[in-house]
Amino acid sequence: MSITLLTRYLKQITSLLLPAILSLLAGALLILAVGQDPLLTYVNLFDAGFSCEIGPGRCALVTALQFATPLILSGLSATVALRAGFFSIGQVGQMLFGAAAASWLSGNLQLPPVIHPMIALVGAALLGGLWGLVPALLKHFIGVNEIISTLLLNPIASVPVSLVWLPRVELSARLSPLFSSTKFSSGIFIALAAALLVYLFLWHTTRGMEVRASADAPRFALYGGMPTHKPVLLTMAISGALAGLAGAVEVLGVHYQFVSNFSAVNDFDGLIIAFAGHLHPAGVVLFAVLLGGLRTGSIVGLQIRSGIPR
Repeated sequence: MSITLLTRYLKQITSLLLPAILSLLAGALLILAVGQDPLLTYVNLFDAGFSCEIGPGRCALVTALQFATPLILSGLSATVALRAGFFSIGQVGQMLFGAAAASWLSGNLQLPPVIHPMIALVGAALLGGLWGLVPALLKHFIGVNEIISTLLLNPIASVPVSLVWLPRVELSARLSPLFSSTKFSSGIFIALAAALLVYLFLWHTTRGMEVRASADAPRFALYGGMPTHKPVLLTMAISGALAGLAGAVEVLGVHYQFVSNFSAVNDFDGLIIAFAGHLHPAGVVLFAVLLGGLRTGSIVGLQIRSGIPR
């Protein structure tokens, strides 16, 4: 490995870790302000979020990975959109449509156990992708700013979803837990496979190169004969599909019914993870797991053990 390549990798690792370190330092100041020991508090936080002991229900890392599963998909959704130069914050609305599609298909169809969840996941991806296309079409044909449109489409998504009766998920469509007494399901493999496919698409295909070029150097892409609007439409369909899968994983693997308030993903989590991961699938996976563990640890480690409010 050349010195130049090694230096580049070290810079990338440093740029990934530096925001996390600065956040911990800022948090330490706030902990000191409430009269607590920052070191002990962080030990409790990370122990409660990432430790694993023998016995059912005693492995916090499993819960962290459960929370990380939809976070990975939501972060990938934001990453794909941002790589195309489309500032989308509509992951929650797309998750709602994905969750609704998964709930309807898993509750109304009678299919074999292996095929049933696959059909529900495909339906969730398709409906999420269609909802993801809406802001892209609005910008392409009318010139509507994507930040405004995606932000408004999040609450609007709940309106058509609320008009449909959504049954509970049939046993044949559920994503079975990988460990007993947990909700950690095979959805993690879907999320990791999606991260690999997003990486291959963006960095190892001609279409992915067009997507990144149209965002990073639009004039170069235009004079090079690359389409400037088609990549955005394609990536927003993919972005919506990934968010739809995040909603489906929550329904099929955690709640077993439609929910409008997701346990692991808030409105801007996808963007936070995408930016923290430097718009790279590997970084998205890393920070999604970190955020999933911190969410778990903040409840047990901060509130219960240290007595510090979240």
